[in-house]
Amino acid sequence: MSKPSILVARAIFPEVLAQLQQVFDVDHNQDDVVMTPAELHSRMQGKVGALTTGSERIDGPLLNACPGLKIVANMAVGYNNFDVDAMTQAGVLATNTPDVLTETTATLALRCSWPRPAA
Repeated sequence: MSKPSILVARAIFPEVLAQLQQVFDVDHNQDDVVMTPAELHSRMQGKVGALTTGSERIDGPLLNACPGLKIVANMAVGYNNFDVDAMTQAGVLATNTPDVLTETTATLALRCSWPRPAA
């Protein structure tokens, strides 16, 4: 039995890639080159899922070209690269990582605003 095929659109930690490869046939982009829309469309063919960042636009034309797509998981807080209406209409699940940077950003802001000791 063959594994379902996914696209990992940008570089990820090698150990995460290895875990994904245990379950999926993974088309990956460890060179971390931003794909053109045509390259993305081509590489999404036959995929059931994709792990994306904000640089990959998921829209109606891509979804129409990839009828087997079930999920697109964004490695980003936002999802403005997703046409949510088109994804909903196509039955494709959209996920993102909300609040992943909230605590880190707040900590950095606090540390930068604290008075520094005199030299």
